[in-house]
Amino acid sequence: MFDELRVLALNLTWTWDPEIREVFQTLDPKLWEATRHNPIVMLSRLGPKGVERAAQKAAFAPALDRARAAVRRHLERHPPFYDAGAPLLIGYFSLEFGIAESLPIYSGGLGILAGDHLKASSDLNLPLVGVGLLYRWGFGRQKIDPGGNQTEYYAENIPDELPIRRVETGDGPLDVEAPIGAETVRIAVWRAQVGKVPLFLLDTDLESNPPHLRTITDRLYVPEPDRRLRQEIVLGIGGMRALRALGIAATVFHLNEGHSALVGVERIRELRRSRQLTFEEARLLARAGIVFTTHTPVAAGSDYFEAGLAWDLLGPYLQETGLSFERFMDLGREKPGDPRSLFCTTYLALRMADHSVGVSRLHGAVSRRIWKDAWPGLKEPQVPIGAITNGIHLPTWVADEIDSLLMEFVDAEWWDLAPGDNRWEGVEAIPAERLWDVHRSLRERLVEYACARAAPTPNLDPDALTIAFSRRFAPYKRATLMLSDRPRLKRLLASTTKPVQILYAGKAHPADQAGKALLREIVELAREETRVAFLEDYDIEIARHLVQGADVWLNNPRRFLEASGTSGMKAAANGVLNVSVLDGWWDEAYGPDVGWAIPSGATLDRQAADDEAEAEALFRALERQVIPTFYARDEAGRPQRWIAMMRASIKRLAPAYSARRMLLDYFTEAYAPAARRVEQLRVLPDWGG
Repeated sequence: MFDELRVLALNLTWTWDPEIREVFQTLDPKLWEATRHNPIVMLSRLGPKGVERAAQKAAFAPALDRARAAVRRHLERHPPFYDAGAPLLIGYFSLEFGIAESLPIYSGGLGILAGDHLKASSDLNLPLVGVGLLYRWGFGRQKIDPGGNQTEYYAENIPDELPIRRVETGDGPLDVEAPIGAETVRIAVWRAQVGKVPLFLLDTDLESNPPHLRTITDRLYVPEPDRRLRQEIVLGIGGMRALRALGIAATVFHLNEGHSALVGVERIRELRRSRQLTFEEARLLARAGIVFTTHTPVAAGSDYFEAGLAWDLLGPYLQETGLSFERFMDLGREKPGDPRSLFCTTYLALRMADHSVGVSRLHGAVSRRIWKDAWPGLKEPQVPIGAITNGIHLPTWVADEIDSLLMEFVDAEWWDLAPGDNRWEGVEAIPAERLWDVHRSLRERLVEYACARAAPTPNLDPDALTIAFSRRFAPYKRATLMLSDRPRLKRLLASTTKPVQILYAGKAHPADQAGKALLREIVELAREETRVAFLEDYDIEIARHLVQGADVWLNNPRRFLEASGTSGMKAAANGVLNVSVLDGWWDEAYGPDVGWAIPSGATLDRQAADDEAEAEALFRALERQVIPTFYARDEAGRPQRWIAMMRASIKRLAPAYSARRMLLDYFTEAYAPAARRVEQLRVLPDWGG
């Protein structure tokens, strides 16, 4: 029994399948909550004897049977085969992966997207493996001090308490090596199983390494350039060597942001060594198989390194590749040949990849503008950066109660239906009273959760219009936009006939003092206004409650600075209505049937935002449209227009902004063409094919 449950815990399918998750909740509900939904720690505390005792509950045996059946369904499910027309195995590299709160190796949206990418790949049987880092201390946990300031503390990730296991070979645990200047770091390889997709995590905290190398994989997003470049060497070069040591012959390499740009350089070195190619031949073949996704909407958001640092940490290694140091630097410089230009990993990735994309249509246009210097002489519309809009893994983020309605009225596997499939019309058949009752219960659960977590305890009403704002506290996201007119905000919060309440959550980067100042304003507001709550230490669990239980998802960044914004997609799939600036995904998703737009005067040529005017537009939308629609009730007390918008949001936006759609876009537009291009080049006679 104990061993079987441990096997279930080590496959992260339980993070999105409620029937597998239920077996752990049933085993010991209090311990499940106390361990922050970590079945590995839960089983360790119970031990085999404790598990046997807990399993005597009448509800446990049927729960275990349902979990076994769910596992069989996942293993036996074979969706349509997508033929790439060439050998295809994708290596997906990311500095962070957000899969579950019990595996805290993520910071925010980039990591959550990467986790959803793996989950959807498992659902689709896409041949993909993930590569990332195993952080000993992860990203800073948030604590609000008595003055309302964010402080950080770091909780140790103990491998024995995580849903991972060390990769073993016939000779013992697998280690690989990577060069760090004149030194060599040894790297342990761990495996997390995300459904059918393996995720390999690299760890330098080995006794065989000197102290300064052991700490490379200490924390996520370290601010020091020296430590950041060391991490990127481990991810890019060490990750490629780990795949080779595992016998995984990937043909396509997906770089999720520029942090993994060194994958391309290591791929060149591999090809030159194994195929006896010239540098240019190896670069052409390597480039053919590299897909790059850029997430940043501003050039300053990328990583930049001084030439001296690059020489110290990469100089000896580059000699093995046949790539001179100056040529390497030029691949990462805005202006090749300019010794004053810093080395930028985004430029390196763009020049190494045959296919580069932004994460929404609008972000693709922004990316072509800010990175056009990578292709001097090309006009901006010709810059080869496309767009594949992000998506979310629906089974992870849609509430179980909404899932049950969709299984009943749409399809038993509704989350696997393509946009436009006629079965989505079943959403319209969901009775208004059932959809509203389910939504109200989710709002009630959110209010109860927020009151238990927030300090001071807010005075929240389970029937009041509930607005959620949760994201990273960066200045461009304008968390305090509504605070620009405090009297007007207070009137909304103080209403007794049409009450409004606001839930905030999010972290500022530990080094972002401007972001921390904005966060302090929100905390102070929550301490003054009992209908405002700030939920400390934002993570996947808090996000799930918010996107499932709020009525309105508020997003008011300065336009062109929000690359995508997947949190709004998660809310929309639950029938939560978006109120947002037309930026990122909302620029292409918005329609008056699914939410509201905050007008902005910013254009691609004139990106300056008018904060005062946009705050006025936000208040006007709330006062004249959002609040009246929510409180316009029929005789049964239901807001029929609001419910119609909820149906439209689920029916239209859930399939269009799902990770399934995103993965199929990557397959048809990037992965399959890359695989075919690699195969064509591989078999050229002059290259020994």
